[in-house]
Amino acid sequence: MVRYILQLSDGRQLGKDLNWTADCKKSALFQSEHQDIALNKLVELNAKDINLRAKVMACEIDAQGNIIFTDNPSATV
Repeated sequence: MVRYILQLSDGRQLGKDLNWTADCKKSALFQSEHQDIALNKLVELNAKDINLRAKVMACEIDAQGNIIFTDNPSATV
């Protein structure tokens, strides 16, 4: 299955608490089953910070629901 997360250009991901973090546990990340929901969250965050440089990333999940990060640039949206 695919989950969509938000990631800054420096590699930090958005947590469920809506703070950017680099050492967040994968289960504590903001994630969505739908790309449009993740994109809407990105637009909301960008409206508050016009200098935000983030992207929506598509990631696979394992059987336990943990996100599996890939370094494949074609996996970004």
